[in-house]
Amino acid sequence: MLALRKCIHSVALIWIATLTHGLQKFIETPSPTEVSPDKDVLIRCKVQNRRGSCSWQKDNKPVGTHAGKYEWAGGAAGGSGGGEDCSLWIRSASLQLDDGLWQCQVTASSYDAQDALSSPPATVSVRVAPQPPRMLQSGSPLPPGRTLSTVQGVRTSVLCESRYGNPPASITWFIDDEPISAWSQTNSSEVERPRVWAARSAVEIVGARSLHGRRLACRALHAAYPDPGYKDATAVLDVTFPPIVSISGVENADSLEEGNGGALALRCRAEGNPPPTAWWTRSSPRPLPTSNPTDTLLLAPLTRNHSGTYMCQAKNSLGESDPVSTEIDVKYPARVLWVGPEPSVQATLFTRVVLECRAEGNPQPRYLWTHAPLEATDAEGGMPVGRDSMLVLHNVTYRQQGSYRCTASNTIGGRERWHTADPVTMAVVGPPVGEREGEGGNAAAEARLGSDARVSALVCAEPPPRKAAWHWGSLTLTVPAQIGRYRSAEPVRQGACYLYVLNVQSTTRQDARTYLLRVENERGATAHAAHLVLHETATIGPLAGAAVIIVALVIAIFCILRKCRNTKDKNDYSASELDGDKTEGLPADAVYSTRVYSPDALKVRRAALVLQPPTTV
Repeated sequence: MLALRKCIHSVALIWIATLTHGLQKFIETPSPTEVSPDKDVLIRCKVQNRRGSCSWQKDNKPVGTHAGKYEWAGGAAGGSGGGEDCSLWIRSASLQLDDGLWQCQVTASSYDAQDALSSPPATVSVRVAPQPPRMLQSGSPLPPGRTLSTVQGVRTSVLCESRYGNPPASITWFIDDEPISAWSQTNSSEVERPRVWAARSAVEIVGARSLHGRRLACRALHAAYPDPGYKDATAVLDVTFPPIVSISGVENADSLEEGNGGALALRCRAEGNPPPTAWWTRSSPRPLPTSNPTDTLLLAPLTRNHSGTYMCQAKNSLGESDPVSTEIDVKYPARVLWVGPEPSVQATLFTRVVLECRAEGNPQPRYLWTHAPLEATDAEGGMPVGRDSMLVLHNVTYRQQGSYRCTASNTIGGRERWHTADPVTMAVVGPPVGEREGEGGNAAAEARLGSDARVSALVCAEPPPRKAAWHWGSLTLTVPAQIGRYRSAEPVRQGACYLYVLNVQSTTRQDARTYLLRVENERGATAHAAHLVLHETATIGPLAGAAVIIVALVIAIFCILRKCRNTKDKNDYSASELDGDKTEGLPADAVYSTRVYSPDALKVRRAALVLQPPTTV
């Protein structure tokens, strides 16, 4: 009975203590901490409702307190006295003594309480600056700043390691300050020095032309490094690749012109590793001679013969480049080379004639043919007659005789260049042919009865006429000659034509007739009619005008009277009523006729109305 009472009393005391004070528990546990050598570091540990004693373990071994080395943060009573702070000071941290896993522990609040505590291990790292990083290719270290060789399209693995550091260094990669992705980093303890670490990271580089000459860097970051807190290992990427070429110097190729003393330097820019050798070709595989440097082709002075397609290529130990070409087009002004078929051309009347003009130029020349009559001077120029290299003249006439000039032109640099060749002179031969003096042809000559008259005819012929005579009635008058009142004058030359004039003095009614001019040359003879119209009086014009006005007034009065009649009767005339009116028609040739009738003819045609009287001479 007594034992039972003691047990119940003990449980009651524990229950009362638990209700009064609560169980021990951690408020703060140790966290990973770094400390530089010979520096102090505080390992934090706090316990709520602490009634047990504090203690520490390093690497699963108990550590006692020692003045000047391991000291309670809460003073002498920190280990066994009250209070919640079990933190521990480590003075003058040492890699060999203090680097490791530390645990904070608290004993149970009583021998029969189950509230003892043990924190998770926390790392205390005593910093050790690692060695500078270095790169390795295929297991061989690369000296700092040296080249890292690879081939275009080939994958190359590069390793970066930073050894003997604590904690391990953090490694990153860069190409010309641009971060690149790497494989995951591995950290391992150094065999001969277990307290320090070797950090390693690998990256894979795929050889590319764009990477050649760029800087590859692996960077080790560590808090023990001096500012800026990192160190780099670098290597220059040496990517070998077959050459590629491009052409420079053709920026102003559109303005190249012959004869201005200009020159053109074409450069074949070859990019490759190892450095390639470049050469130029044109129209054949044989290399063209180049200047120094050998990749430059100098064309000077520029001529049209330099026009063509130029190609450049390059090669190195890895192969040849694809050829690259450029077109050089040297401009030169238009120039007529030949016109023909001959400087002088003789054509038969009404035949077909072809004139040809050949010119050179770049751009391709344009053509312009102009024609000037035989009597024209050079200052008078000519009329455009064609815009092709060949000028085709159909059914040539005497008026197409003259000089034909061919002008070739083109435009270079916004300026028009032109060249005119010597003219081709064309003569047309044939029998005499009548020509019109004006748009109305050889109009009839007019004169007042009793005055002098002048009858003319324009005749063209080549060779010139050798004989001419006027014929009327039974009379013949050679040129030049005179019979009574009739006189034929010497013809007046007008280019390839000749104006023949017959003068009639003191005209009579019998002189109003048709006169026939017969002209003959070596190619034939032709006859040409000329008419003379005589007017009885010079007042017929005003009288006819007055008659027209009177007729117009009569028509107007008639219309007014008919309108008034229609208004009064308010009736329309039927077609039958209108048909009842009897009107007498005029001869067809009386309306707008310029014909002059003799007195006898007037008796026959008294109903003729001359509305347009002839012009008085």
